[in-house]
Amino acid sequence: MIDALELNRAVPGGRVEISAVPDKDYPGDWFYRFQFYHPETGEILRYDNAHGTDDIGWHHRHINFGTDSEINFQSITAHAARFL
Repeated sequence: MIDALELNRAVPGGRVEISAVPDKDYPGDWFYRFQFYHPETGEILRYDNAHGTDDIGWHHRHINFGTDSEINFQSITAHAARFL
């Protein structure tokens, strides 16, 4: 069982930040935010479940600014692997 995921690291072309903590109040029993961004141009890709919306649901992906879509969530490890 994973207690939490935490990563903040520079990678070629930008920076990766991964944060996930168990939380029964969120779908999938995790509160998470994974993001890859370029420090000069801003956010490029983010997965999160910080808020549910009627349009895209709880588990969703933000690509650049304003391009959001629902994504399937099976487990936190599969989700992190898909993101990476």
